[in-house]
Amino acid sequence: MQAFCHKGILNRTGEGMPDKDLVELYRQTVDRFVNAIHRQFKTSNRLADHWGQFESHFREIAEQHRSAILAELTLFERHSKLRVTITERLSELLEQDGFYQVLMAVEKRKERLSDIIAKLDYDIWYVRFFRLRTKVIIYLLEAEQDDFLREEDRHMYERFRNRQRAMRNPIYWRGAGTVIMEPTEDVVALRYLRDSDTVVMTRHAGALHATFERLKHDAHGILNYFNKREFFGRLGTSVREVIDRNPEAEEQELVLAALGGIKQLLSEWSGRYLHAGTLNVVDEGKLMKLTTEARYP
Repeated sequence: MQAFCHKGILNRTGEGMPDKDLVELYRQTVDRFVNAIHRQFKTSNRLADHWGQFESHFREIAEQHRSAILAELTLFERHSKLRVTITERLSELLEQDGFYQVLMAVEKRKERLSDIIAKLDYDIWYVRFFRLRTKVIIYLLEAEQDDFLREEDRHMYERFRNRQRAMRNPIYWRGAGTVIMEPTEDVVALRYLRDSDTVVMTRHAGALHATFERLKHDAHGILNYFNKREFFGRLGTSVREVIDRNPEAEEQELVLAALGGIKQLLSEWSGRYLHAGTLNVVDEGKLMKLTTEARYP
């Protein structure tokens, strides 16, 4: 590091920067730094109680090291760069300060434990996620044998619609931009749709309603604001593709399409969301091997 020149340092234009400007720059940077620490302290009642004492303590330390820090500044730097350098030195002083270390000891332990909880939360999410993947495989096995939905499932959702919906409302299920409805050309009924809806129009709306509701229930704890549109959107588009090819597609074919679409989506999510930052509770390779062995003896 170059020693600080008593007459000032040069800025990028070659003009001298008086000592008082450096001192003021240092004071402003200390104020910003202390304010940042204050925000950190306000997150805890315990730390906040010590703030007045700590602020005076740290400002004294910053003043004691002012000359040494200013002496390290490199020539020809902009004010923003000088602030960064000063802030870095203040950060070093903060981390080395015994008073700060004592005050932050509990907070640092809390941070480490919070990190463990975050990793555990992810593992819990992924266990639920893999449980859903396995359930979908079971559902596909059942649907292939036409054993996925029972007659009471269909009747329950027929009764649900007749009890809860207006008579001219053809919609069985709506959520996350996807709609399941009966075929209709009724202008009044079609007004229930929105331009942004992915519409699945079929005489098997009751069966699809039951399918969507079961998957929604099984996906509890997995779906959130950010991924639910993709989840239900994949359900809707998978069924729509079959209907577009064959408007008279049977119930079994539509249910298989819905389940197959979700199986593919969950496979994509596995590659997208699985990462190493967990507690390694989940061994996906082993779980997938068990699932494959169970399905294909």
